[in-house]
Amino acid sequence: MGKQDKIFEEGNVSGLPFSFNQEVTEVFEDMIDRSVPGYNTTLRIIQQQTKNHYIDGSNIYDLGCSLGASTSSLLNALNGRSKVIAIDNSESMVRACTERFSKYIKTGQANFLKEDISYSEILNASIVVINFVLQFLNIKEREELMQKIYRGLVPGGILILSEKVHFDSKKRTEEISNIHHSFKAANGYSKLEISSKRDSLEGVLVTETESQHLDRAKEIGFKVSTKLMSNLNFLTYKFQK
Repeated sequence: MGKQDKIFEEGNVSGLPFSFNQEVTEVFEDMIDRSVPGYNTTLRIIQQQTKNHYIDGSNIYDLGCSLGASTSSLLNALNGRSKVIAIDNSESMVRACTERFSKYIKTGQANFLKEDISYSEILNASIVVINFVLQFLNIKEREELMQKIYRGLVPGGILILSEKVHFDSKKRTEEISNIHHSFKAANGYSKLEISSKRDSLEGVLVTETESQHLDRAKEIGFKVSTKLMSNLNFLTYKFQK
């Protein structure tokens, strides 16, 4: 576990938008554990689904891998049967992963690439994971990435997608948002930290509704959409080709 997240302890002093820089990298594990309800359950789901759906001879991708939590779930599920290709555009995140997963890199079980996932190649894949990443792309990039993933999946391959969503009802969105803020407060964040982080994420993390995600997957061609987890406004889906 890295450092405790105190980035916004004194508010968003710089006024800068949120970014996955070195400062965030150092506290990311603590930040996501205290901010995303059900996050560890999502990681267990990724491991279980990978065991069920991995196809021999295929590739495995973790897109927007951050510090490699999903990568670890994939590696545990595969037990050396295939290499995980993990990609992130944050230099500090990839550098940390290269150190953390050095033994897997040496044995050829993992490969970490510093790339923009919008331009990454997806080939011969049976498992692709996007864990709370799509929400940081603009809408056009989301559709293009999903189309690329669909084309790169083998028949029967799956995309595991986790996202924060909002609801068609503004009242419902505000209600769940308030509960989420209470969740973070119970995990030690002050009102100032919560509001400051929300301000820094404005325009950086842009949510969609659940139906928008489902409609996009259907239009692209995914045959089956299965909700694997729902916790407040955080969802995990399996889309199967």
